Amino acid sequence: MTQDKKCSERIYEEMLSREEDIKAMLESDEWGENDPALSIDTKKITTVCFSWGGPADYLEITHDESGIDSVVYRFSDWFDTATRTVEQDSPLYDYARNVLEMIYA
Repeated sequence: MTQDKKCSERIYEEMLSREEDIKAMLESDEWGENDPALSIDTKKITTVCFSWGGPADYLEITHDESGIDSVVYRFSDWFDTATRTVEQDSPLYDYARNVLEMIYA
């Protein structure tokens, strides 16, 4: 039974099925009418690099036209990486907001 399987066990078959559907749609003359997409969302990731090499650290700001979705601080040191979500009351979050304001000003 499909419901008993975890998504990690079902993903390959699901992806193949979706590929078959998309292929048939793209080969059809009326593919716009049969588009299976329920929504199309665009997010941008702006990366602010503070240092590189070993160690390296930077911010990843995920955003769209309505504002910031998330800010992640990433710290890497030779084959090891850790990330933390930046809270909205953090100076790093304020900095990320200022960076985007400068970019879109």
